[in-house]
Amino acid sequence: MGHKVELGANWIHGIDLNPIYKIAVANNLLSNQYAGRHLGKKMMFVVEGGEPVNARVVQDVDLNYGMLMSECEDFYKQQIPTPVEDDSVGAYVEREFEERIRR
Repeated sequence: MGHKVELGANWIHGIDLNPIYKIAVANNLLSNQYAGRHLGKKMMFVVEGGEPVNARVVQDVDLNYGMLMSECEDFYKQQIPTPVEDDSVGAYVEREFEERIRR
């Protein structure tokens, strides 16, 4: 095997609605390590090698990302620019997310 099928879409779509996951299942591309687990019913976060991600790290990333998305909604709803002049929302999210996780 050794080929990457998908990286990251489960974070966005979850497993049940992820078409890549369905293709992987249909073609027996998932590791036996996860066979028989009802992954759609339980959240599981693993790195590329299959090792679990520390729950605290997952919580920190989720919290910081959620806060950033809320700020971006405020930019739109209140029609205010990002803090850096002529900055895109995408650039703001990328810069702020990295800074917050670094802290």
